[in-house]
Amino acid sequence: MKPSRHLGLSLAAAAWLAWGLAGLAQAAMATPDAATLLFEEPQLGKTTVNQVLTYAYHRKSADDKRYGASFEDIIRLTLEQGDGPQTRTVRVQLFSGSNRRAAGPFENMSGNPVLSLFLEHHIGILAQVYGANPRYFKTAIRLALRDKAEVTPAEIPFENRILQGWRVSIEPFSSDPDKARMNGLDTLRYEFLVAKDLPGEIANIEVKAPGKTSPLLDEGISYEAKSN
Repeated sequence: MKPSRHLGLSLAAAAWLAWGLAGLAQAAMATPDAATLLFEEPQLGKTTVNQVLTYAYHRKSADDKRYGASFEDIIRLTLEQGDGPQTRTVRVQLFSGSNRRAAGPFENMSGNPVLSLFLEHHIGILAQVYGANPRYFKTAIRLALRDKAEVTPAEIPFENRILQGWRVSIEPFSSDPDKARMNGLDTLRYEFLVAKDLPGEIANIEVKAPGKTSPLLDEGISYEAKSN
């Protein structure tokens, strides 16, 4: 039995369709710009009004006097309606008890402020420890995100499934001319995990400087699916 002309056309169409879908998948996976991915995407666009985003925070220091105190706490964001359908006014609880810091509220946000909250707190401690201008550290991180970031696909566990996302990695102080004055923190590596299908998109931030037996500093946040 000879294959029909229509079957041949169907097979050809299927081949073209498969090629087209592969092209679309490749385009969808095109590596994004690090700063755009972290700071310019509408990360709160898929959240709901009155939703609470909770992040577990940790800071583990090998020497509290040299690198700043160790502690664990939470960051909680309560989302209210903004002026637009996809914007939110964000009420912030930055830590608790004696650790609590004033922050926010942030009005009409489309991006997730937890990233800036974490970095501002982290940089503030570095500046205090080293007696430096916070702008020095902020500029180094910003330039590293612009010029030296590694952006790679990442699989992120969430509620018994795997989300497809991105890992952004930088080492902003590795080439710093004054790195000898940083007591080992010139080796700090920053990793950011983001996923479009995660509420608020920020899954994890990890900042770590290796030591001989344990990290000199290990600081970060991770998204918690349930709010406490």
